[in-house]
Amino acid sequence: MLQVLREKTSSWVIKILLGLLIIAFAIWGINDVFLGERDPTVAKVGNIKIARSVVDEALRNELNRLRPILGTIDRDAAFRMGLTNQVLTRLVNRTAVNVAAEDLGIIASDQMVNRNIRSDRRFQDTSGKFSRSLFYRTLSGASMAEGFYVSTLKQSLPAEHLNRAVASNIPVPKALIDPLTRFRSEQRTARTVLVPPEPLGKAREPKKEEIDTYYKANKSGFMAPEYRNVTFVHLDPAELAKEVRVAEEKIKESYKQRIDEFTLHDRRKVAQVVFRTEAAANAAVTAVKAGKSLAEVAKEKGKTLKVVKLGWVEQKDLFTDLAKPVFALKKGATSGVLKSPLGWHIVTIEDSEKGRIKPPSEVREQVRAGLAAGEAQNSIFALANQLEDSLASGADIKAAAARLNVKAINVPALDSQGLGRDGKAVAKLPIGGNFLRTASGVADGETSTLMETQGGGFYILVVNKVTPPKVKPLNDVRGVAVMTWKAEQQAQGASKRAKAIVARLKKGDKLEAIAKDEKFEIKTSPVFTRLTHEAQSGVPSALSEKLFTLKVGDSAMAESPKGYVVGVLASVSAGSGKEKTAIEKGVLQEIRQGIATDLSDQLVKAFRQRFTIKTYPDLLRDRL
Repeated sequence: MLQVLREKTSSWVIKILLGLLIIAFAIWGINDVFLGERDPTVAKVGNIKIARSVVDEALRNELNRLRPILGTIDRDAAFRMGLTNQVLTRLVNRTAVNVAAEDLGIIASDQMVNRNIRSDRRFQDTSGKFSRSLFYRTLSGASMAEGFYVSTLKQSLPAEHLNRAVASNIPVPKALIDPLTRFRSEQRTARTVLVPPEPLGKAREPKKEEIDTYYKANKSGFMAPEYRNVTFVHLDPAELAKEVRVAEEKIKESYKQRIDEFTLHDRRKVAQVVFRTEAAANAAVTAVKAGKSLAEVAKEKGKTLKVVKLGWVEQKDLFTDLAKPVFALKKGATSGVLKSPLGWHIVTIEDSEKGRIKPPSEVREQVRAGLAAGEAQNSIFALANQLEDSLASGADIKAAAARLNVKAINVPALDSQGLGRDGKAVAKLPIGGNFLRTASGVADGETSTLMETQGGGFYILVVNKVTPPKVKPLNDVRGVAVMTWKAEQQAQGASKRAKAIVARLKKGDKLEAIAKDEKFEIKTSPVFTRLTHEAQSGVPSALSEKLFTLKVGDSAMAESPKGYVVGVLASVSAGSGKEKTAIEKGVLQEIRQGIATDLSDQLVKAFRQRFTIKTYPDLLRDRL
């Protein structure tokens, strides 16, 4: 083959083709030829292109925002859940609106962005002034870069101005408000009794044929889940760090570099009262000197005044005007009048601590552990690459693990909840990285991709065998079947008793007489509306719904977690003035918000129709 190529390259035609190829590489670069475009366009709005890197950053911020709710989500899961397309659609919509807004002369200037940031209450300190440190802390807490936030804000402001113009002062006809207000304002009270099931201990034992019949009729309730035999390798930095030996010289050097971290500054435990006028503060100081406590003085001087406990603070945490005089006070001392931009302060020192530098002996293990963790984290990527190379060369997961001197752990049976056949949680599974979802999604006999875990580790797994769901034999679940049969019998008994009570009420018997016969307690509910939660009213939602269809004196029943509740409607009212006014305001706001959302959606749709829009979401599958 090589000889044929050598012979062909002596041809003048081949030489010309090779020359053209070299020129192409020189002009466009080798990376673009072999690797493709580094930052491809994933959407076009008219002539405006949206690069993949823009969507990547927006998606990362969205996943960071959702992490407290949904946990860690990888790029494949984000794509499957539709999050990637949602982010892409939002960016396309924003681009279309911004271009249209620019055509209308609506542009967000840098001054407007600056004013918007400074007026945002999230970035203001207790004095109501913009705090740059608070701004950075807030963005850091949201895992958002300053540049991305400012850029996103600048791009969103034109759309906000348009939406505000469309959605402000939307007229809502009273014919729409009044019926909804009346419906939501209607009030009821009810008198109820709880019919509980008998204790399981009093239930009779079922006959063999009864359990056999019950088991056959309810096989879906006795299913064993799908189990997977899984072998996995977990490259855990925490475990690797235990094996790392750190030289004493490195520990000493790191201690010197981190000396600021181990330096404890003077601290004071501070309580204070802030007065609006100097005269009031002076009078308070006089009262304190006369023997009164700061709390007593605050209570005497006004209803809005109170002692604010700042807790432990350092000098840098206080206003410059307060720092030195406060730290000059001894434990238990109360200051004179101190002025700051917030007003006039009186400060009490509840406790104090003198600053010191922690000696090497006190923090040695902390320093060593930090160095070991750093080395382990650096090594983990090399190990992960070696593991992937071993698997790519044809080694199975056990052999690949053995080459790295790490364990390949086998789990004989694992369900989608992380439980084994014994119903207990399988120990030492990797945390994060959607391990259970990965184990459930990989086909029988297949190996997963290398996945990142919480804490910077990696795992890879192979599914050795899949055991499909199946009905458990009756002998294995007989005890459970007997218990559930008894529980159903008890529930049916309570239902029959509740129906009998409702029947007696319809015949004209009084609830008091029935309660006395059955030894039940009658409860009278507080006033409730259709929107009142059952935790407040004490009336199950299913019963509440029925009561709003009845006349006073009529009865109904509904199931509750504790049995069955029988209720008699005691009163009906249209609702009081204050509550009705509040509900009317809520209805008005809700309708306006709904109309505003519809108008905004229509506006975006109209702006989108001005442009030719193309999206290429598949380009987002392989990268975050």
